[in-house]
Amino acid sequence: MTTAAKTEANKDAVPAKRGGTPEQIKPHRIDVQFDESLPKHWFGDSAFLSHVLNTWTAIFPDAERYFVRWSKKALASVTDAQIKKDIQGFIGQETMHANQHEKLWDLLRAQGYNLDPVLWVVQKVAFDWIEKAMPDKANYALVAGLEHFTAMFGEIYFENPELMNKMHGEMKRLFEWHAAEEIEHKAVAYDQLMQIDDSYALRTGVMNLAVVGLYLITFGNAFYFMAQDRSLFNPKEWLTIADVFFGKYDLARKTLVKFLEYYKPGFHPWDNENYHLAQPTLAQYEKKAS
Repeated sequence: MTTAAKTEANKDAVPAKRGGTPEQIKPHRIDVQFDESLPKHWFGDSAFLSHVLNTWTAIFPDAERYFVRWSKKALASVTDAQIKKDIQGFIGQETMHANQHEKLWDLLRAQGYNLDPVLWVVQKVAFDWIEKAMPDKANYALVAGLEHFTAMFGEIYFENPELMNKMHGEMKRLFEWHAAEEIEHKAVAYDQLMQIDDSYALRTGVMNLAVVGLYLITFGNAFYFMAQDRSLFNPKEWLTIADVFFGKYDLARKTLVKFLEYYKPGFHPWDNENYHLAQPTLAQYEKKAS
């Protein structure tokens, strides 16, 4: 999308495909397998890091299906043929994400974790109550806002290999594949929203709510899991939190900078042309499919 097009964005605006952006969005098939060899603290021997991603594994399936519901509904309103095609690819990718992450639920339960309160909050509060209470356009805006967060995760994943290489092998494979596809389809929900309603107030107002909800769910449930395995008051874990967010890896600042990009007037996800980060991983699954 050119600068002029972004500035004058409206329902009929169509983002141009540029060098360094995906020509086609499609699922890259993966089949992760988990067994009892997966340690409880599978991410750098840290309860906190493991449980942040365990929380995402618990909430992703219902969240991904929420994205799919609203993207299917958007197909009736979107007029641009390329965006429609991108939405179909997005739906395929998100459906696979839900299915692969759900595989971990039984193993987490076998390790002694009670997932039911986490799933209840997501299924009942988020999607039975809040989703149904919000206007349609707010749901489209929420999908776009949450997809900005997952794209941020994808970029941070690939920019911090020293940290991510501390993951257990199969979990790393799952999150690396997921991160790559999040980068690949990062503009789809945004383009979908722009076709339906390009209001800056709608986009940013809903994002204000999304950031509060996402961080409350992520950290609240990570600490809930830590309480279950009695690591919540372990000084080592709090030193890890400080190092990851404010020390060596500086993720608090990096995340804030990436998050605030969404608030720029005329913003488009492909202003940040980071597709090259995802391409080596996606190419591995292209080869397997051929």
